[in-house]
Amino acid sequence: MNDLSSRLTEELLEYFRTEKYTILGAKNVEGYRPPQRLHNDGFGDQQQKQPAVFGFDETSKRYVIGVIKADNAELESAHSLTEYDVFFDHRNSENGESSRVCFLLPPKLIPEFTAMITHYIHRDYWKNMTIIRSKLAGDAS
Repeated sequence: MNDLSSRLTEELLEYFRTEKYTILGAKNVEGYRPPQRLHNDGFGDQQQKQPAVFGFDETSKRYVIGVIKADNAELESAHSLTEYDVFFDHRNSENGESSRVCFLLPPKLIPEFTAMITHYIHRDYWKNMTIIRSKLAGDAS
C-alpha cells in the first residue's frame, strides 16, 4: 500500500470515528484487522469485495462501508463497478437494513463521481450513500 493510500485510509477512519461508528476492520492499518470480504450475489467478476474500512452504526443498526477512490481511472473500472453493486447490495442480516456506503474522494473527482454513480445505481440507493471530500488528496485526479 502506498503512502497516499495509507493516509486516505486513516482519513476515512477519522470520519468513522467522528460519526461514532464502531470500526470492525480497516485495510492495511496497524491495530485493525482486515475488513471482511463482502458476499457478491452475482455481480461483475463474481468475486467478494473488501472495503477499505468496515464499521457499524449502533444508532441506525446498519453496517457502514468505507470506500476510497483516489484517481479518475478507478471510478468506472470493472472492479469498481462490481464493488458498487456488492456494497450497495449489502444489508444487516438481522434487521434487513441496507448498509451505508461512504466514498472518500479528492475534491476534483466529486462532480464526475456523482454524475457517474447516480446514473449507475438506482435512485433507491442514493439515500444510502455519503460522499466525503478528502482533505489529504487535494486536487489529485
